[in-house]
Amino acid sequence: MDTKIIGLEQVYPDEYTRDVVLISMYCFEIKKDIAKDCLNIMKNYINSQLYNNYNHLKRCKKTQDHVEILIGLSKDLPENLLNELKKVNNGEDIKIKKINVSKYEPLNKKQYSEWSSYWPTYYRRPTDESSNILTKQQIENHIKFLNISINIGNKFGTCQSGCVLTFNDKIIACSGDNIKNHPLHHSVMLAIEEVAFNLRNIWRFKKNKKMKNCENVTSNLNDNQFFSHKNYSHLDNSLDKKNDHQNADNSELCAINIDRDEQEEERNSKNDNTLENCISNSVISSDQYLCTNYYAYLTHEPCFMCAMAMVHSRVKCVIFDKVNKQNGALFSKGKLHCLKSLNHHFKVYKTVREKC
Repeated sequence: MDTKIIGLEQVYPDEYTRDVVLISMYCFEIKKDIAKDCLNIMKNYINSQLYNNYNHLKRCKKTQDHVEILIGLSKDLPENLLNELKKVNNGEDIKIKKINVSKYEPLNKKQYSEWSSYWPTYYRRPTDESSNILTKQQIENHIKFLNISINIGNKFGTCQSGCVLTFNDKIIACSGDNIKNHPLHHSVMLAIEEVAFNLRNIWRFKKNKKMKNCENVTSNLNDNQFFSHKNYSHLDNSLDKKNDHQNADNSELCAINIDRDEQEEERNSKNDNTLENCISNSVISSDQYLCTNYYAYLTHEPCFMCAMAMVHSRVKCVIFDKVNKQNGALFSKGKLHCLKSLNHHFKVYKTVREKC
């Protein structure tokens, strides 16, 4: 029996949770009052040593009475720099020592706090940092849709897998899996197909409506053109009386056919109006590209096929419950959403359940 879902935690790249990796570098210590002069002398040399891979390291570290200035990976300074530093330091030699610094840039406040204890680093706050923090109401809303996907999986999934796709907190599509009958019928794939089916119907309806409007405009133009040619009206009076007699015999049959056509056209018009009302009341935009800005709620961590389908469909966020240790693409076996080479990325959250 599964315990209650009590929260969500974001699935970050491995770099966000790794421990500090230290490498050896060199620095020299000088008095505070000459620190600025020494930095000006060393500035170009330090930048050439650190610019490409170690720009997250600060150039100096303050202690109680002194300042330590970072040199780089090599302790051997050019002779001209040593002479200039010695001159500024009242003729005394510069003492170079070995230190440990962080190899990588800190990506969160926890890493920044821990890694800066070895040597000061810069922390560049992510632009979307505040949006990653979910409010209590957001968490409750996500859990509500997760429970719906779990119920769908239990009732309709052959392997108890379910998927719910939402847009603006409205359910657009949902599906259980059909894996036991077809190996590719995962719940995610079936739900995305449902979205595509609905969009195809909307596009087809709008296309047909546009064509009908064009036909009506053409018909009206032809009618106007016919009635404008008044000098041809004498042709009606020159029709043979035989044709009048024949037309009179067929008038009743024509009236029946016209009546049937009018009824059929009225029924089609009502159906079109009903469909148009459904489309106008729908949260799906007519120019929507598949699942753009959709939230996906899954009972299980998706496989690589389903994860890539959500990338191609432009899903905004994926929230799943149970991990998929054998084939999970977002946590267990890989973190597909963290690959920088992909042209679309989405956020991923997994559930936190009460401990037994």
